[in-house]
Amino acid sequence: RDFVDTSKVAPEIWQAVNPFFVITLTPLIMWFFARLARKGKEISTPRKIAIGMGIAGTAYLFLAIYSYIQGYPSAEEFKAMDIAAQTAAKAGWWVLIATYFFLTVAELFISPLGLSFVSKVAPKNLQGLCQGLWLCATAIGNLMLWVGPIMYNKMALGTCWTVFLVLCLISMGVMFGMVKWLERVTK
Repeated sequence: RDFVDTSKVAPEIWQAVNPFFVITLTPLIMWFFARLARKGKEISTPRKIAIGMGIAGTAYLFLAIYSYIQGYPSAEEFKAMDIAAQTAAKAGWWVLIATYFFLTVAELFISPLGLSFVSKVAPKNLQGLCQGLWLCATAIGNLMLWVGPIMYNKMALGTCWTVFLVLCLISMGVMFGMVKWLERVTK
């Protein structure tokens, strides 16, 4: 809201962007996965999760490049600018839409597949516990989001997005590093 001009679109519309993409993109992604499977080129669940992290990284790469090009400062510095300078520097609505798109596609690669994968590989007597641990790991990840606002307020915006990009790339690398082992475990 600080760096994007959202005045022309009501807040409830912005709240509908992610659900809209989930509803419209889920059938397309499922069709794509089914098509690959029919051709004998099925992508394993761990590989899909790793690809999802890469797609999330794409969103942050886009935001970082855009922020560096625009020369966005930290949020604190931005708020200290006069109103005319703030208004002139704000990004268009399309920046949010593009970001939502990439993050929603990433979400569709990671969230449902991760829980399904955990239930598939967990021992029968520990399935509930393992699914709970998966959800707990998600909750811990959400708790760690407190770091974002600190960076957002203190660092240039491009640097903030670059940190998120690097974290996504590290997660993707770790997942790709574990793919062979995870594929072996699930067979």
